[in-house]
Amino acid sequence: MWCIKSLPQRLLSSLAKAKPDHQESTLRLDLARRLHETLAQDLAVIGYKLDEIIGEADLDKNHRLALRKIRFALSETTKSFRDQIYRLRLTSREQLMRQVVEIFGEIELEADFTYPEFNQVVEEGLSQVILEIARNTARHSKATHFYLSFRQMEESIEFDIGDNGIGGVKPKDFRFGLASIDELLTQISTSYSSSSTSDGSSFKFQIKYSGSDNA
Repeated sequence: MWCIKSLPQRLLSSLAKAKPDHQESTLRLDLARRLHETLAQDLAVIGYKLDEIIGEADLDKNHRLALRKIRFALSETTKSFRDQIYRLRLTSREQLMRQVVEIFGEIELEADFTYPEFNQVVEEGLSQVILEIARNTARHSKATHFYLSFRQMEESIEFDIGDNGIGGVKPKDFRFGLASIDELLTQISTSYSSSSTSDGSSFKFQIKYSGSDNA
């Protein structure tokens, strides 16, 4: 396991020495990050608000059917948009680790990034999930420790990601941008669960080795 709490200074130093030919990649990653944190998350929020309306008991049947068609179209648009963001990102494991280190600063990290490689869409989706959880921890949890571990099972990889913060938020809590985490995990994992208590927050999910059925 890579215990990242011993690596930040070395990684940050390497970032400072980045060569000019990395500038285009850096700009591309920054653009992808800003697109995901604005438009992609806004689309996710709109989708969940539509779900709330569709679920109203007194909604007319014809209106429910029409809204479901709109919801489906929105989901397809969101997926297509995210696919474009993923192609823009092309996040490697090293880039992912660097970004996690930058996000956390002095927060103690214990993370293992040696999990098997998935197909491109799933790999990028997983990277985005990790980054979103990391950003939420750094901004809202008041945690002093963050962890990421995985376990190899017969047909899938089981991930466990979390912190020792104050908890108190739910995956569909729009205020904390967690709707996008929920949506991404629904797309790339076969199953997932989350918990958020005064002892911390955690996400546990499974992704098939091939990733082909999760994309």
